[in-house]
Amino acid sequence: MNHRRFLTILAAFVLLETTGCTFSPAPSPDDSSSPAHSSAAPLVQEGPIRLYATQNSDGVYHHITVENEKTGISRDYDWQTVSSPGYEPLVYQTDLNEDGEAEAVVVTTRGYGTGMYITEPHIVDWNSTRELEVQDPLDYTRDQVSFSILHQDGRQIIQARVPGQSPVALPVNTAHSSELPQFGSVIRYYVDDHNKLNAEVAAQMSDGVAVGTVILQYGWQTGALRVEGITLDPVAS
Repeated sequence: MNHRRFLTILAAFVLLETTGCTFSPAPSPDDSSSPAHSSAAPLVQEGPIRLYATQNSDGVYHHITVENEKTGISRDYDWQTVSSPGYEPLVYQTDLNEDGEAEAVVVTTRGYGTGMYITEPHIVDWNSTRELEVQDPLDYTRDQVSFSILHQDGRQIIQARVPGQSPVALPVNTAHSSELPQFGSVIRYYVDDHNKLNAEVAAQMSDGVAVGTVILQYGWQTGALRVEGITLDPVAS
């Protein structure tokens, strides 16, 4: 999905949504390698990759089984993803660690609500069935992006700066406030057309309105998926 369209949808969602939800840190994976399915029908299937949920409580699926129908390999992971329709996990197959074999990339939804949408990536290396490490997008974004308030044409604007990119004016007016955008409530992972893992991190005001989008592109470096590119675009006002 085009990131501008996504944040336009998000802005509308912020205006219409009346309830939020909570978000908790991800638990560690279960070492079980031969789990039992709780139902015959998979939660999600993409090609030979099937996902099964073994527990659904309080609107959240727990203990996700990932199965490769082609090889017969399966493993249970202590992941969480919301069970609401329209927020099913996304599944991709692509070689992210450059070993010549495709990994299973599973993007789960950890939480959503007013001004909030948090996804989480899980990259399964079928050689070991363990997850590959992914660099934290928030730490990187907060370290690389800076904001400042400037005066132009009798009004205040917020300017965003990213290394290697020209300054970006964000579509907000802070004439009555010294508020600056914050990161952390919207993180969306996806695999792009070049088979690269990306993360979109929204810059939001305190009312949840997104004013900018940071796009991080990941590459394989020293045994982990690390950010190798960053851009920032304003959201159309």
